[in-house]
Amino acid sequence: MKSLPALIVVAATAFSAVIGAAPAAAETGSAESSDAVTWSVRPGDQNGEDGRSWVEWEADPGEQRSEFMVVTNHGEADVEFQLSAADGYFTDTGRFNMLPADEESVAAGTWIDAPESIVVPAGGAETVPFTVTVPENATPGDHAAGVAASIRSTGSGSVGVESRVGFRVMTRVAGDLQPQLGAAASGTYTGEINPFSSGSIDVAYEIENTGNTLLRTQPEVEVSGPFGLGAHTVTGEEIAEIAPGETRRGTVSVSSAWPLFAYDVSVSATPLPVTDDLGFEGAEPANAEATIVAMPWPQLVVIALALLLMAWSIRRRRADRKRTEELVAAAREEALAEASSGRALGTV
Repeated sequence: MKSLPALIVVAATAFSAVIGAAPAAAETGSAESSDAVTWSVRPGDQNGEDGRSWVEWEADPGEQRSEFMVVTNHGEADVEFQLSAADGYFTDTGRFNMLPADEESVAAGTWIDAPESIVVPAGGAETVPFTVTVPENATPGDHAAGVAASIRSTGSGSVGVESRVGFRVMTRVAGDLQPQLGAAASGTYTGEINPFSSGSIDVAYEIENTGNTLLRTQPEVEVSGPFGLGAHTVTGEEIAEIAPGETRRGTVSVSSAWPLFAYDVSVSATPLPVTDDLGFEGAEPANAEATIVAMPWPQLVVIALALLLMAWSIRRRRADRKRTEELVAAAREEALAEASSGRALGTV
């Protein structure tokens, strides 16, 4: 797994959060104060940081684990940090985050017990113990939470700003893993007014983690017209991490698509382990299908005009031929009439 960059979340009380391994900075104190605090929070042991970016462990229901967070104050003044734990989740961009302070945790965030606060001297670090206790009725699979150290400063007016830095705590409860994904798809065809230009197809898809374990996947989208005409295969953006119950959305485009009345769309996503040591085998891919209408209206108009022109041309030729035949017949009758008149005069 890769370390995740900072993520800012704004709530009703102007709340900000950073979940990752890198240090983060935020202003503290009153609005008139120019003081700034820079701090970092990393996993560790009794001796300090241990090189991990976050905590991952496997546990049985009812099992408890002791861990440590190392809060380092990179500033020039002593700071009291508020400590917290909360349910974790991955954003649509794949970044990990914790629930904001004004939202109550109901899952793995409630499994963590940590002190309420810690005072860290300027330029120093404090190692803070916390425990993770898995409930007896915990369901098998991966459960995401996070721990953080935060400070609150006073912004303009009565709006407060809470900034926090922390890391994820991932607990895999023993039992049957169910690596499952669900998929849905839809699409639209956009044609050109110019009948001699092709259009484009836009396919929107949703991938949902319907299992109980953290997954990654690489969606693939296949588009084909009648009898396989105009077939294209497009690879969607990789989903690096998707937790149980979460959904990711994506779009792909196919250019140079001619209007073939209809296109069949198929979206496929195979559940894959996030890392090799969390592997599993035999996971069935998720599939979704859709049909896109691609009516060739400009081309049909051109064909209709061509048919009308052809019909008019045929009718015109028939009219000209009939007129010519009528003129020939009239000339023939006139010639016969003159010949008959000449014979009659010769007899007299």
